[in-house]
Amino acid sequence: MVVMKRAFIIFALVICFATGVFGIYVNVIEPVKKTIGSQGDVRMGTAGPGQTVVLVVERSSDGGNCPNNYCADGWDTIVPVKVPEGWVVEPSPIHETPMKMKIKVAPDAPNGEYNLTLAAIDEGNYDGLGNMTFSSIVTVSRDVIDISVDPTRVETGVGQPAIYNVKIANTGAASDPFEIKVREGEIPAWRFKKQVLVNYGSERVIPFEVVLNEEDERVFTLEVTSLSSPMIKEEKSLVISSKSNILTDWKATTHGLMLFPIIEEPIYAVIGLIGNLL
Repeated sequence: MVVMKRAFIIFALVICFATGVFGIYVNVIEPVKKTIGSQGDVRMGTAGPGQTVVLVVERSSDGGNCPNNYCADGWDTIVPVKVPEGWVVEPSPIHETPMKMKIKVAPDAPNGEYNLTLAAIDEGNYDGLGNMTFSSIVTVSRDVIDISVDPTRVETGVGQPAIYNVKIANTGAASDPFEIKVREGEIPAWRFKKQVLVNYGSERVIPFEVVLNEEDERVFTLEVTSLSSPMIKEEKSLVISSKSNILTDWKATTHGLMLFPIIEEPIYAVIGLIGNLL
């Protein structure tokens, strides 16, 4: 029975190779999913200057066409063959599963499409795969994030935090860290910053605190900037109104920082509720 099964697999392989049905492929799984053959290409999506796109490829070399689920061990690494000037591309570590290649866009890359020539390598040709070249296409653009803020105006007490919920949508193909801050000089003595990682194709909502230590109403600019490149930045104009009276002090207890020494959290919840109802 075992001999017959092996004979069938060998016969199937011979037929497939002879007819071209069974080919050698590269199976890309991130940041997009695509199975490509020799000299084929994969469009990776959009990335900004200085950002790093991670190409993730399975080690398997079939395209889902292995007879009776038979296939070789697969590729050993992905390496760069030809890349645009100023780009940095790291080969995947040998035998990494799945294989991950880091592609860093040049920090001064103009907007446009860029073609990279890559190769899947069967080290020593132990699996009889040889090397397979293919193309990776990356679109460079500064427009890879969208932001929104809610609320856009907050009334609070002097020295009390105003909380703004900042939604960052990463529309590009590169996961990236971003910094949130108030434009320098627009809120006196307030230099608070937050850094957050937003994965590609996803969004996060980050609460951001702003404190005004004087009775005033100010319009200020909230900046969200990629730590990979200052060219990737979005801004929103917001308002903080700081007043010193018992009503705004009560409302401020719902924004985080307590006006009075902490006794019990439920007490402040009630005070904040009353303040918002008045």
